[in-house]
Amino acid sequence: MFRLYGILLLGYLCIVLQGYDGSLMGAINAMPQYQQFFGLKSAGSSTGLVFAIFNIGSLSALPFAGPVNDYCGRRWGIMVGCGLVIVGTCIQAPSLNSRMFLGGRFLCGFGQGFVNVSAPTFVAEMAHPHWRGPLSGLMQTNYFVGSIIASWITYGTAFINGEGSFRIPLWLQMVSSGIVFFGIMFSPETPRWLMAHGKASQAEQVLAELHGEGSVDNPFVKLQMAEMNSQIGHDGSDKRWWDYRDLFNTHAARRRMVCVAGMSWFGQYSGNALVSYYFPVIVAQTGITNPHTQLLLNALNPVVSWFAAISGAMLLDRVGRRPLLMSGVLGMAVCLAIVTGCTKLSVDTANKAAGNAGIFFIYLFSVIFSIGLVPLLPFYIAETLPTETRAKGTAVGAVVSSSASILGQYTTAVAIEKIGYYYYIVFIVWDVIECLIIYFFFVETKNRTLEEMNEIFASPNPVKASLKKRDMVEVVQETVKGVE
Repeated sequence: MFRLYGILLLGYLCIVLQGYDGSLMGAINAMPQYQQFFGLKSAGSSTGLVFAIFNIGSLSALPFAGPVNDYCGRRWGIMVGCGLVIVGTCIQAPSLNSRMFLGGRFLCGFGQGFVNVSAPTFVAEMAHPHWRGPLSGLMQTNYFVGSIIASWITYGTAFINGEGSFRIPLWLQMVSSGIVFFGIMFSPETPRWLMAHGKASQAEQVLAELHGEGSVDNPFVKLQMAEMNSQIGHDGSDKRWWDYRDLFNTHAARRRMVCVAGMSWFGQYSGNALVSYYFPVIVAQTGITNPHTQLLLNALNPVVSWFAAISGAMLLDRVGRRPLLMSGVLGMAVCLAIVTGCTKLSVDTANKAAGNAGIFFIYLFSVIFSIGLVPLLPFYIAETLPTETRAKGTAVGAVVSSSASILGQYTTAVAIEKIGYYYYIVFIVWDVIECLIIYFFFVETKNRTLEEMNEIFASPNPVKASLKKRDMVEVVQETVKGVE
């Protein structure tokens, strides 16, 4: 079991890498040293491009990420991604001009595109079924581990009067990717990928080692093998790596993709880009103009968010996915409405109390987002997709996610410069719309096996079917009957 946790840790570190970049760029963007060296402002079109180029790189990688994961395996997808991040860091960190810096960030994003597809699938397929919800949910909370590390490193290096203030944090971006790159070499491939490629005996051995205390006769091993034999079979992998039609050619497939695309977009375009990348800028609008104070507040935000995200992960199998998502997006809309009002008072009347209240609700927005959405971002997508198309579906979700990130990062920089806090109203309205979409189209995956979701999406009304309670004995009996 301890080896399983070590293997899952590699997947977690992939998310640490993503979180590190999010806070890294938001923090160094507030440094006068960085702005002067590259000739940038804290907001505007050029700044938006610097932020967005990472996700443009990620988006560019996705046509290749799905096929690599399906054809070569989840391990290779992670290894390729981390290798590219290492190379990109070696270009970005010592960059002499903005063009070189943008090139390095593009390559880092290209590698992250592979990781975004591989890591969630790897963790979901490796996790013990009894703890799959919490373990997979905890994965995305590691975004804040990376964010915390980057925030506090940049807070410390900001006191350096020179290029080291932003170059040191940039170099450290390759630490987690380096650990994963070498560590994944010693990890086995996921049982479901092995089964889908006709390697049932290897899949059974991996399950026995990681889930069955070394015994192929362990009940958990037998049950999972029965499920995979029933739902996946020896031809379960889609060998047509270029063909994405299976994601859309049936009613069930299209309903799955509604959940995948919706979750991917909501995770990046619910107002969270404002806080993740532009936190110091937002704080400045509330009246806090000292760069070191801005960076300190920026460093405290992911600490609070991390604890909130862990709480959300623990609630996944108690509350359910749909209640967390709906309450989360509504709570975020309320917080942004209050932040907008407080910022207006602070700007128009120099009301310090309103500015402080605005900062409090920015933190509360982060807490609600961390509880309601963060634990589910990659996990819910992996849950709704079948093994045969999981890598391709995750890749499509990553395309949607990267597109939302690019739109949010670039337009936010321009909008904040042009219309300031009035831009928040866009996300207030959109978050309410998100709640309606979740209510009518998102299925509940609580207490469902990855294979059992096939039956739910095949029903005329997947949402209604997913809310129907089932006895575990019934599930086991149907699985065994399907194998026989």
